[in-house]
Amino acid sequence: MENRPPALLLVGGLTVAWNQRYLDAARARGLAVLVLDAPTAAATALLADPAAAGLAPGALAEAALVAAEDHAGLADRAAGWARAYDIRGVCCLREEYVEGSALVADLLGLRSPGLRAARVCRNKHLQRRYLADWSPASALVAAGSRERIAAGWQDFPLVVKPVGRLASSGVRLAADREQLLDSLGEYGPDETLLFEQRAAGPEYSVESLSLDGEVRYLGTTEKRTTEVFGDYFVEMGHTTPAPSLDEEARERLYTAHRAVLARLAFGTGMAHAEYRLGPDGRITLIEIAARPPGDSIMALHWLATLAPLEDAVVAVALGEPPAPARPHRVARQVYLPHRAGVLDALEVAEQLRTPAQWFDPALVRPQVTACGESASPAALRCVVALKPVGTVLEPIRQSGDRAAMFVVDAPTAEALDEIEQRCLAAISLRTRD
Repeated sequence: MENRPPALLLVGGLTVAWNQRYLDAARARGLAVLVLDAPTAAATALLADPAAAGLAPGALAEAALVAAEDHAGLADRAAGWARAYDIRGVCCLREEYVEGSALVADLLGLRSPGLRAARVCRNKHLQRRYLADWSPASALVAAGSRERIAAGWQDFPLVVKPVGRLASSGVRLAADREQLLDSLGEYGPDETLLFEQRAAGPEYSVESLSLDGEVRYLGTTEKRTTEVFGDYFVEMGHTTPAPSLDEEARERLYTAHRAVLARLAFGTGMAHAEYRLGPDGRITLIEIAARPPGDSIMALHWLATLAPLEDAVVAVALGEPPAPARPHRVARQVYLPHRAGVLDALEVAEQLRTPAQWFDPALVRPQVTACGESASPAALRCVVALKPVGTVLEPIRQSGDRAAMFVVDAPTAEALDEIEQRCLAAISLRTRD
């Protein structure tokens, strides 16, 4: 057991959620990187030829593909590595692995959000029960009682959520009983649902870093969703830090978030929680995750603060006090709406000087690769097509339906709005029948 090389274990995130800045943080500390991830075709191809996927030689010490629900398999693989490596920290980068990652950390005697936090954050219904003080009124609806409960439901508008899904899949608004009854056919015969009171007001997320139960960092992100033009709640934009929040509202959000973390007995790691700020001032928890945020929110924090938040995520996992920076700029990710049909092209006008990238889950390639200085002019950082040409695009009803996005940042919110409009006028997502 002596002379084992020090290592960092990354659970999930080998492909879809991958981010090169986690590797940079491990390399800066002289840590070997061990990876556990899902046995997908893209992950298998990546590990078969890491160089072709864009990984530098030796970037990963070892990797194994184990399904997220196979907790025994995750624990067994981690225990085996612990005999060969001095594993000093565990970071979970993907939602499906939150609970398994916490179990692995507990097995190895390492820091994590904790078993309660991991279990509750992975279950929408448990969140409503453990975090009732911040939650909308809700009811758990088993598959066999859907029609009966829906027929007698009185409180509208209502949000319907399938308990077992991810990425906004199946989350939709029912304005009245007829719409509620019509929506039930969208769910599988065995799916359990949540019926919950619709929370009014704009949506924000709070990103936090905790070390041994003490909150060491807080940041805000403002959301846009498809609810402005439909019955679904797919996120179509993120802005960091949230420009519409005044200091009083921001502090109230932070106070609520600290209380939520305390109720979860949240230990060490990153949390990403979404809240609604009602017109009456009420703060309502939409959901909370015990992991770093998805989409490009981590890159937005980097663009806004000029310091990679991934380094702070690794730091707390290792027991180091994090040193995240305060925001100097404002950054935004925008998803492009599209007409249903076959994806034909993503065109970027020449004056933007930023060609479109085509996302490939088998490539380890960050989408945002550079950030500016505090006073640097507004900039377009990337334009990315998320699906290949020829893909049939459905109406946007879940995160996986989105087909293209871009990221911009600027020294002020006004300059950010201006460059967003220029980009929207110069970027075209074309579909054909």
